[in-house]
Amino acid sequence: MIVRPIEYPYRALQLEALLSRIRAHHPNISLINQDYQRKLAGYRGEKAVDFPLSFLPDEDYFILHDLRLWDGKHFFQIDVLILHAKYALILEVKNIVGELYFDIDLHQMTRIKGEEKEAFPDPIIQVNRLKRQLEDWLLANQFPAIPIYSLVVFSNPKSILRLSPPQIQTFKNTIIHKEYLPELIPKLTLSFKASFLPADERKKLIKCLKKKNTPLDTDILQKYQVNKADIISGVKCECCNQFLMKKHMQHWYCLGCKHKTNQVMIPTLKDYYFLFGEQITNSQLREFLQIDSIYTASRILAKLNLKVTGAGKMTVHHLPLNLFKSELGGK
Repeated sequence: MIVRPIEYPYRALQLEALLSRIRAHHPNISLINQDYQRKLAGYRGEKAVDFPLSFLPDEDYFILHDLRLWDGKHFFQIDVLILHAKYALILEVKNIVGELYFDIDLHQMTRIKGEEKEAFPDPIIQVNRLKRQLEDWLLANQFPAIPIYSLVVFSNPKSILRLSPPQIQTFKNTIIHKEYLPELIPKLTLSFKASFLPADERKKLIKCLKKKNTPLDTDILQKYQVNKADIISGVKCECCNQFLMKKHMQHWYCLGCKHKTNQVMIPTLKDYYFLFGEQITNSQLREFLQIDSIYTASRILAKLNLKVTGAGKMTVHHLPLNLFKSELGGK
């Protein structure tokens, strides 16, 4: 049973807004795009394991996606955590295409794709560290010590896993393709004899994991050294993708392709939200929409019926994330 479903990454939404508005000459645009593609690949890879996990009995296995917890010294991120009465299982999900060679002795994974060769950190070290950090977290939050097992799961069918013969026997049930999950997990369950997590304790643990989960909150502009002047302001035309929309009476009119609409406010404010945060003033709205009239801006904000703090020139309007629900769709 999935008790914490996977969600579209907040960082991906930030990067989408940034890529749609950053000026083409910015020196970090290539890095931003690489990070966006990497974030999308991680999301798709993690989402792909839901299908094989759906073959597990709902009443026995409780699945939580994307947990970011504090162990007392560091934050640690678990892609998928599965709780059973007998044990906890950590899945570190990798969505990587190519031939993957594991050198357990040198603690390195190498990907060969065409003529390219690329080194990656040893995923075994990674899952072993996650196991220790989860043990510390359970202790710090006064939960009983429970057996913890960890797997490195490759979710892309185009991943070819290569281990030397001596290593295959040792790691064949540690480094796997996602399709093997429905067969391997019941076997793991049978290998544990005692139960450590009764139903009431499990419910308490799930509640605590959800409460203690701390999503990463990053100033996306600061991270990529993007100045405010590097961001294109204005309203983007949904037809020609140019920032040439101007307000005319009750509509917005594109000076480029002549498209006319009144459905621009939510997608435009979505970009603002993921770039600058949830607080916006009348002045900031005018600057971002490229409108001159304080009264027009006031009417726009009034129609949105936002939470307001402060008064007069110090009035701040607060954009809720659910305002953009229709724009985010299935994300």
